[in-house]
Amino acid sequence: MFLLDTNILSERIRAKPNLPVVRKLLSYEPALLFASEMTRYELRHGAIKHTNYEALWSRIAGEVLPLARWLPIDSQITMAAADLWAQLERKGQSIESADIFIAATALAHNLILVTRNQRHFERVPGLVVENWFAEA
Repeated sequence: MFLLDTNILSERIRAKPNLPVVRKLLSYEPALLFASEMTRYELRHGAIKHTNYEALWSRIAGEVLPLARWLPIDSQITMAAADLWAQLERKGQSIESADIFIAATALAHNLILVTRNQRHFERVPGLVVENWFAEA
């Protein structure tokens, strides 16, 4: 089962999507695909910055959000994220806070993280990462 990073889900509505990535995304049953509420946050943030944000958010709500089962950020995730953040900071390998929550969600739910930022997330101990762009 997979946790989809924002850059995987957003590929569905890009003007020039990576078609092999989109085909792979659509080939899975939604029961096997998960996303963190932090990804919804990132999608919404990106949409609101857009000049025609209402239309873009409508597309995201209709074409992207139904692709996955959404996992809440609960106390288990916040505790894991805090531990992970401190661990990475001690090593001088910190990543963005949104990505720490996404990684913590994948770890807490024992999911493979699918992202284009493979090298970025490989800093996270114990996290299994796949890059569907590299496979395309």
